[in-house]
Amino acid sequence: MTHKLRFLERVRQGLTGLLHLPLSAIGLYAERETPRDQYALTLRDPYTIVEARLHRLGFVRNLVSSLKFRDYATPEETSVASWVRYPDGALGSDSQLHLSLYIGPDRSTTDVYAHWEPSWIRHPIRHYRANDVDAEEGIERVRTLFEREGVEYSVVPADERLTVGTEPAEN
Repeated sequence: MTHKLRFLERVRQGLTGLLHLPLSAIGLYAERETPRDQYALTLRDPYTIVEARLHRLGFVRNLVSSLKFRDYATPEETSVASWVRYPDGALGSDSQLHLSLYIGPDRSTTDVYAHWEPSWIRHPIRHYRANDVDAEEGIERVRTLFEREGVEYSVVPADERLTVGTEPAEN
């Protein structure tokens, strides 16, 4: 099922890029930076495998999410997908666990960024304003879930997982 939604993910990314400029003119947004402090973990699998695993763990693709990017990576990187998990079901949860996936530098790993936030379904205005975003809670929740489910991960220092824009000095 997840592979069938990848096309919609690409459509979302294209539309978001087009909508951001006009929305920003009136104080709204369609794109947001993923803060460094939301880095949760790195999985030693390409994102296609990670997505199938997320689906089995009760996550759903979040096609209404703003487009996330890491502007502290060089060149700037856009998330490959956005996923969300509702602990009490989509209609019953006041909060959601939101994951943004980024392709690792060698394309064989996936960096996962996480945060805990108000559900966009139950609390759309609070969600959009992003005032109650909790990176620490999101990171703790995704790590606890993965540990409970036997999903192996590692925490990789930023200089090993991000493309660095500086070239080594020549001798």
